[in-house]
Amino acid sequence: MFHKALLILLVTCTVASAQQLRDTFRRVKSSVVIVRTGGDQSSPITSQMDDSGVGSGVLISKDGQILTAAHVVQSGLPITIEFTDGQRFKAQVVESNVAADLALLKVDRVPTAAAAATLGDSDVVETGDDIFIVGAPYGLSNTLTVGRISARRPDETRGGILSTSEFLQTDAVVNPGNSGSPVFNKAGEVVAIVSNVVSDTGEFQGVGFAATVNTARTLLLDRDPFLNGLEGVLVTGIVAKALNVPQQAGFLVTNVARDSLADQMGLIGGQVEAVIDNESLLIGGDVIVKINNAAITVDRRTYRSIFSNIARSNAGSVVHCTVLRAGKILELSVKIPASLSTSRAPRP
Repeated sequence: MFHKALLILLVTCTVASAQQLRDTFRRVKSSVVIVRTGGDQSSPITSQMDDSGVGSGVLISKDGQILTAAHVVQSGLPITIEFTDGQRFKAQVVESNVAADLALLKVDRVPTAAAAATLGDSDVVETGDDIFIVGAPYGLSNTLTVGRISARRPDETRGGILSTSEFLQTDAVVNPGNSGSPVFNKAGEVVAIVSNVVSDTGEFQGVGFAATVNTARTLLLDRDPFLNGLEGVLVTGIVAKALNVPQQAGFLVTNVARDSLADQMGLIGGQVEAVIDNESLLIGGDVIVKINNAAITVDRRTYRSIFSNIARSNAGSVVHCTVLRAGKILELSVKIPASLSTSRAPRP
């Protein structure tokens, strides 16, 4: 009797899970789009089509903002977005970040049948969580694959360096044309954008990577004027100690773009190449320990919120940074100009 009851319970749970996935897929599928670059944009989709110039994306706002992978649209060729009802519209790149393999696109019109997806909180995603991907492998729209989160990269539990870019590793099947596909959690919230696979054949072999949606928030959606032109990593643990950081964590500045807000503040990037925690980066630059008197911490969520608060600052407000430079603590500041404050895109 016990085994029979257990079997009935397992079957019931499986049926309920399938029902939930089916319902969730129906709810989110109209937000997923095909991203085409160059070529004959009017050609029909067939299973025999060349997948080059074809990727996926997800609508994240009613005014036409779309997230996809940067490598899908970095060719500079004309971009066409195809929605699930077959309508096609030209798109422009608003922002992109090659290192994170993320791009934000914009279309002028959105079909009435298309619904914007809800962005989740990728910081709470854990290894073992169930996820599903909807995209257009080989141009075949609304293809669903199911899997789990295999790992977080970089793994926050090891080492001493956390990049501003973070990826989720998954065993859900992804193929050419899936680049830019949204990764959904069980609730139907977008938690990542498909980037690439690790394979020695070019075909999927069980290891795929997707940039987290919180990375997209930090680098693209908040459009933080302070972070534009600023590159670096979060250093913690033994790496922070080796750099003489006077607290548990700090933001090591590796590169500062000329004439950026960070450059105007006086921040200095690294000058010496080094390999730390299996990652190659420039050291010798400033280490930010506080922003507007809020300390950088080992908690990725707190670290991101500090920069997000800067993104919401009004024109004319002053950003203050406490930095460690050559063993000394310095105070730097810069005023946010009106041109940067007013040019931000609204956050979905």
